[in-house]
Parts: sequence; C-alpha cells; structure tokens
Amino acid sequence: MTRLTVPPPHSTFDAVMDDGAVIRLRRHGNLSGPRIVVSHGNGLAINGYLPYWGLLAETFDVVVFDFRNCGENPVHDGAHGYDRFFADFDTVYEAIDAAFGKKPQIGAFHSMSSRANLKYALDGNRRFDGLIVFDPPMVPPKGHPLHDHLDSEEKVLRRWAQGRPDGFDDSAKQAALFRKSRMLSKWVDGAYELMAESILRRDEITDKWMLVCSGEREAEIYHQNAALNIWPEADEFPMPILVIASDPDSKIPSAPGHACRALRDERHWPYECVAGTGHFLQIQEPEICAEITRRFAAEIGLIA
Repeated sequence: MTRLTVPPPHSTFDAVMDDGAVIRLRRHGNLSGPRIVVSHGNGLAINGYLPYWGLLAETFDVVVFDFRNCGENPVHDGAHGYDRFFADFDTVYEAIDAAFGKKPQIGAFHSMSSRANLKYALDGNRRFDGLIVFDPPMVPPKGHPLHDHLDSEEKVLRRWAQGRPDGFDDSAKQAALFRKSRMLSKWVDGAYELMAESILRRDEITDKWMLVCSGEREAEIYHQNAALNIWPEADEFPMPILVIASDPDSKIPSAPGHACRALRDERHWPYECVAGTGHFLQIQEPEICAEITRRFAAEIGLIA
C-alpha cells in the first residue's frame, strides 16, 4: 500500500476569528504562481484531499485551510454552522492576502465548502477571480422533482453522523470503515489512511484517536443544508464559476450529482462531469479533476 504524506508547508498563519476560533492557513506549491485556495467537505479535512491538490502544486501557489473544528484547527466551543462559516470567510480571505500577499486567485471547494462559498459569493463577496465547486450538495426548492430525494439524503446523512463513533483505538479502524463504504469506493491508494489520519487527533488522556469534528457538529451541517435554499442562475455569481460533478449514472451513489446536472440543464451552470465517480471525485479521479482545474484557470486567463 502507498503511504501518502502531506509535505511541510512553505509557511503557515493562524487566523483568529472574531469569536476567538483559530483557522490555520497553510501555503504549498509554486510561490510565484497564481493562487488556488482549497477546502473540504463536511466532517473531513483538507489534508485528506492531497491526491488532488498535490497535483496542482507545480502550477499554483496552493493555500489550504480547514473549516473551524476540523483538521488541523483547535476545537472551539462557539457556534458551528453556515452563518458562522460566512463570518469566518471574511477573516480567512483577508488573512490570506495579508499573510501571503494579494494576487490573482481561484477557489476550489468540495461539498460543504463549495456550498458555503457559493452562498457567500451570491451575497456579493468577490474574493476570487473564478470559483470551482466540486459536487455541491444543493437541495432544490420544494416542488422540484429532485427536492424530496435530495432532502431525504441529507436526513440520512444526519442520522449517520449522529450515530458514528467519536473515537477509535487507532486511525486504521477509521480507515477500514472508510474502505467498506460503497459511497467512498475507488479512492486512490493510500487515501483512506490519509483521510483517517487527517480527521482524527490523539487524546493524551484516553489514548484514543478522536474525531476533530464531532459527529454532532457534522450532523448539524447536514441539517442546515436544505435550509440554505439556493438554486440560482449561473449569471447571478460575481465571478466565473464551474461545477465539477460526480456521475449521476455511476454505480457509486451520489445524490449531489443529480442536483448538479439539473443546475446545468435548468440554471445554465458551466458543468463538467467526471465519468464513473461518486461524491468524492477528487480522491477517485484526482488527475482528471486537476486537469479540469487547470483548464478552467486557463480559460479565465489565470494561467497560460
């Protein structure tokens, strides 16, 4: 088995939110290149997406960060939800410019982070020259043919998160659970272990490996997903966007893939589908996802 290891960042910066929470920014890749800012899905950690963003390091100045209470960040007792995330973005994106220098940049976000950044952009915040969203878990309005299916999927995930164990004797047990999940099929070699290590932290008192983002916090985000109630036209965004979607006809289940295809058909979103993938397409087909990312950056003039 291949062991994946996140390289040491060129530099880090601990951005302090207005409620005292800390979000650690890490800078990798080509420091003279244009910037790409990358983050993760609900309950996960951006280090686990190394198979994707590591491929961008030759071209881009790659800045990665975890959402509050995830990954490398200290756990904080404050609120954990979309309204809090939007407030965090103000501080995080200003801190990236201040700590690493302002330059042309795009964002590339998956699932929860894609959904949050879409809403943030719709509210008039232009922090990026272009925005890539991987398989955002959009729920269309009530009455839409897909509403009940996608809303029920969020409820299923909420119940699953509420029931997941918060701790393990070692990270290999979490990796084994990932490996058994049909939804997480076909991750590249070493990715299950890397993601498990990235979302767990050893508790010195109990000697157990505990989830950084608790199941309760993860469940709350699934609960809030439908309430965001956004189903916009592509031209409502203040920058070019691209949705890179899972394959709704794949054998790997992915409800968001159906929503993304409907956004293409009904709301004219620029759309790329990665054949045969599920919701974790960046970890199933990282080379294809990285190539589409570079193509988008070239189309908007960020790279040659």
